[in-house]
Amino acid sequence: MGKKLYHILPVFNYRIWGGQELSKRYGYQSDLPNIGECYNVIAMKGHLDCDVEETNEKLSDFFHTHYDLFQSDTPEMPVRAAMANTVTPMSVQVHPDDAYALSHDNRLGKPDGVYFIDGESSMELGHHAASKEQFKDMVERCDWDHLLRYIPVKKGDFVDVPYGTLHAFGKNIVLIEFSQNADLTYRLYDYDRLEPDGSPRELHVRKVLECVNVPDDTIQLVDLHPYTANGCTVTVFHSEPGVYSAGKIQVEKDGIYEREEFYFLTVIEGDGVIQDMKVHAGETIFVPCAYGPLSLKGAMELTYVTYEKPKR
Repeated sequence: MGKKLYHILPVFNYRIWGGQELSKRYGYQSDLPNIGECYNVIAMKGHLDCDVEETNEKLSDFFHTHYDLFQSDTPEMPVRAAMANTVTPMSVQVHPDDAYALSHDNRLGKPDGVYFIDGESSMELGHHAASKEQFKDMVERCDWDHLLRYIPVKKGDFVDVPYGTLHAFGKNIVLIEFSQNADLTYRLYDYDRLEPDGSPRELHVRKVLECVNVPDDTIQLVDLHPYTANGCTVTVFHSEPGVYSAGKIQVEKDGIYEREEFYFLTVIEGDGVIQDMKVHAGETIFVPCAYGPLSLKGAMELTYVTYEKPKR
């Protein structure tokens, strides 16, 4: 018997900067005040953990009970994908590298790759400080106008945000983020916003100062190069063996896609059929490793996230 496909059910989070667009666009249902963030793929046991519909397991457990479907060289399920909708800017933040994150928080760090599904805005990316001393001085003086660096972003753009990169996504956008399977953020500045209970939002200034890349005033959007194969237009966003790899597949009517590694497909636009499985916008499907050619039918845009083993 051949390998089968699996539905991965999302996990929703309220966010102080979040809006209702994910609910409107994808029909997501929740009692939360908003679905600011939707974790389409995440497997952090006891924290954020998707359900696998067909086996009634958490994704973190499914990885171990069905390890033959992953054939990863990692002790835990290695990748994540999460959508977000902003109505106000996210906090200015960094994600640490693994060494720092493990030594200070006993967790993995988190590089980001972000594809903008819809909207047009700006994002904070990098900064204008020439040294750690200048960075610290500008923070202490709250000189955000001179410290923070902004670039324009729009639907169809992709940005790579390496470990230690200061960043914040702007308002009125819908995005999907790819990374390794982790969830750790250090906030530097949050516009003096308060939590719903009236308390100030927690900041992590010391950790940011220790982690932030300096200097960092040249990073730009990734130049994308789509290619066509077997009825699919494929765009590779990022390929980093040992961390994560991600991209987009667009099909107008019929296409075939294949790769050796396991991967997760999230439908970001349209409806169709994957093999014999009907899918709708907002749904995520797990495709086991060595699955073979995958049939895609319908007008759809899908993103993928996968893990490529480092070459030894």
